[in-house]
Amino acid sequence: MGLFSGDGTGCTARIFKKYGAEILGGIQIKMPDSVCDSKLLKKDIKENRQIVKNADERLEEVAEQIKQGRYPREGLSFIAHMKGLFGQRLWFYRKTMGYTDKLKISDDCNGCGLCSRVCPMKNIHIKDKKAIPENKCTMCYRCISLCPQKAITLLGDKVIEQSRFEKYI
Repeated sequence: MGLFSGDGTGCTARIFKKYGAEILGGIQIKMPDSVCDSKLLKKDIKENRQIVKNADERLEEVAEQIKQGRYPREGLSFIAHMKGLFGQRLWFYRKTMGYTDKLKISDDCNGCGLCSRVCPMKNIHIKDKKAIPENKCTMCYRCISLCPQKAITLLGDKVIEQSRFEKYI
């Protein structure tokens, strides 16, 4: 999120291994930002479009490698695991725990329920035509990016720009 690329490859591989999967390779791809309510973490549309273009090119390149039987191993080494652990997961662990109950929903909410339908944590429910957050927010920003009223914030006080992948392609 924002300043860090993430450690999704290694984390996902470790989960898959628990269920018996054989990990042949992995790649790490930078994606556009999803932070809608912080100017500090916001990229402009041109920059995000370039990020998506680079990701598409990288995916095509890797697909060709896989067709030839070569599997990239990005993010799967012990060093990558340590970088992810110390550079991101441990650093953000306590910081993000404090956001689980910080979702703010303004009076602009019209109770349409879209936020509650897209929340993977089932953190938002509708009561008396108003969205009500609980304390399980994981900062995925789906609700903030999709709210037609721009009534939901987390880090900032107002939505600067809603970030949808379709906007950048």
